[in-house]
Amino acid sequence: PPPPVPKRAWTPPPPPGLTLRQRIEAGERTAGLRCDGVSCGLGPSDEEPEPAADRARVRIRGAEGCTHAFHPACLVSAERVAGWGPEEVRAVQDGMVLVSCPVCRAVGGVPHEEWERGAAALA
Repeated sequence: PPPPVPKRAWTPPPPPGLTLRQRIEAGERTAGLRCDGVSCGLGPSDEEPEPAADRARVRIRGAEGCTHAFHPACLVSAERVAGWGPEEVRAVQDGMVLVSCPVCRAVGGVPHEEWERGAAALA
């Protein structure tokens, strides 16, 4: 009889990569339709493929290492979920509202006008 074939060591399969949903959302972020917020409610959806909302995005200034950009309403919503209620007064220094990035938690500021625009969009 022929000699037995040696068995190869088992190796895990390669990771599957991004899901279809993740690929679509990444393309929408690149096109400026969706912000970096995990629960962006202003981006395209199955019911509304062309969002009518303001596409302007704001970056958190002074947040070291943070490159995320958010719709003002998404940032206000994320800060409220993190524990800041709508009736609480945000700390304002030199016209900047102090916030933490909902993705990386870096602390910085956004212009007070942008914060108010986001709060008004949620009202």
